[in-house]
This record gives sequence, C-alpha cells and structure tokens, in this order.
Amino acid sequence: MPGTYQPPLRSVYTQLLTTYLQSVTQDATITVAEQDAIWRLIRQEIVQEQFSIAINVLEERVIRCYGLSRWLGHHESAFSNRDYNEIVHPTHAVVQDLHSLALLELLLLNRIRPVFMQPVCISLVALRQQSGRYLYCKRVCFPFQLTTDKKITEYLCHFTIIKEFNQENYHARLLAPFAPADRLHDSYRSLVKKRFLEQVNFSTQEWRILKRYARQQETTRKMIGSSFKIKESTVNTFNKRILKKAEQFSQKKFSTAKAAAGYFSEMGFV
Repeated sequence: MPGTYQPPLRSVYTQLLTTYLQSVTQDATITVAEQDAIWRLIRQEIVQEQFSIAINVLEERVIRCYGLSRWLGHHESAFSNRDYNEIVHPTHAVVQDLHSLALLELLLLNRIRPVFMQPVCISLVALRQQSGRYLYCKRVCFPFQLTTDKKITEYLCHFTIIKEFNQENYHARLLAPFAPADRLHDSYRSLVKKRFLEQVNFSTQEWRILKRYARQQETTRKMIGSSFKIKESTVNTFNKRILKKAEQFSQKKFSTAKAAAGYFSEMGFV
C-alpha cells in the first residue's frame, strides 16, 4: 500500500481559504430545514455503491455523512475532513490539491457564482477502503450553505463507486454552466498548470525538454541534443533530473522522462 501523502500544497490552500473566508460575516441563506430536506432526499434516493459527505468549510470538519461505513468501512460518526484527505490515493492527492487551489482562486476572483445544490465540479478519485483496497469513484460537489454574498461555507460531495482502482489517473472539471464557459474553463486549466509549475519547479531547460517530449512523443535524446545544441550526455543529465522531480511530485514511478512527460500531458500540465 502506498505511503501516506504529505500535502505540500495544503498550507497554500489553507492560506487562500483564510483569505476567501475572512470577510464572511453575512448570515447563512440556506435554512436547516432546507438542508434536512436535501439530506432526506439523498438518503431515500441513494443506491448501491454510493455515499455522501457534507463538509463545513469554516471549521474544516465533516458535518453529515451517509453510506460511507457501508461502502468504504470507515466509521461515519468519527469521520473527519482530515480522514477524507488521508484516504485519497497518494498519486491522486497532489493533483486533487492543485484542482482545489484553482477552484478556490476562481471563487476568490468571483468568477464562479455558486447556487445552492447546483453542481460545481466533478472528479474521478481513488479512495481507500478500511481494508486497504482502493476504489475508483466519481465525486460531484455541490454548495450546501451560502452566505448572502455567495460565499460557500458548506459543501456536499456525492460519490459513486465506479470500479476497483487500477492506477487510473485523477481527473477533474468544472460542471456548473458559468458564463462564458469556455473562458472560465481555460482560466481553470491555466491556474492548475500555474500551481503545478510552482510546485515542481523545473528549470528552464528541463521544462523545454519536457514540453518537447510531451508534444512530440517520437523525440529522441539525439534530437533533443541537436535542437537545443547540447551534448547527448547533457540530455541524459536533464532527463534524470526531470524524472526525479516528476516522481517526487506525482508519487508515481516512470521508466523514462518521456513517460513522465506523457503523464503530465494527459493531466493537462504541459
């Protein structure tokens, strides 16, 4: 079983979240009765291999939980936000953090105007059962409490188990029909890429080589050397550095720098 992921981006997320919530002095707009009605509906309509979790953003704690014990084996009464972060597969946790940061930044910029129980984003994420086995799940997130100035203070995540995890990648995208949608999605992807580059910190030459591998998979070390006017032995050195940084970031093992570039390309980082 992979080791516990140490969240290098979590402190950055906490800082941004503090900024997002620092002006939250407005009253909640969703009544407890409205939330209870939604929760009753969830409990009535939830089907096989599904579960839901509601999280208080201000206190960073799970406030409601249903189906988790049955399908993942974790005790619902004691399950916390930290527990959730710890059951995300290490290869998914860092990418999830990147996407969470990008979404939070869009909220800070008021690019997203959330609506109660209107889905904001969807992701495919691997979660660990109590037994240690990982399951690949679809997660859809909804605002569950809003202030009068449209700040999200609680959100609800609904999960559907897809299959047993077999090293599939994490994926996420915005769902809500915010306008103009194309421009917003471009901004979202740009923010994810920006945070990725800050986290991995490739040198200029490493980044140039990585991009060449990602965009032209037939590229060889000899071609890199010729294009960038460096020796093939120097290319080998850069490849080793790229590979080391890629594996440290992704918690994955790659056979070559080119393989790492292919992964980063698929994730939208390159």
